[in-house]
Amino acid sequence: MSADMSRVQDILVLEAVDAASARHGEVSVTDVAHELGLDRSGASRMIGTAVDHGYLTRTASTKDARRATLTVTPTGADVLTAAHAFQEEVFARLTATWDLDESAAFARGLRRLADET
Repeated sequence: MSADMSRVQDILVLEAVDAASARHGEVSVTDVAHELGLDRSGASRMIGTAVDHGYLTRTASTKDARRATLTVTPTGADVLTAAHAFQEEVFARLTATWDLDESAAFARGLRRLADET
């Protein structure tokens, strides 16, 4: 796998952990699999790569020692912040010639699409 593709997968996993954390608190492999629309084994492989890269930690759950809890590391948070800044920059470039109502409607549509997928 190319370094760029690995970075994209890491960002997808970080986004999934961040979203699941906002809803559930403790985040498990199952939560990430659900967020990404993958089976547990596929999500687990992607999580393992993000852990190896230092973007996530995997520790025993405080609620159930049989489960692993995933947490974004400070390095992972930096990657996620940079990814969000890049996404905002691309959005701004794509909509630079649109009026405020058009870009706001597009942003709402993107949020709805993300929420429904």
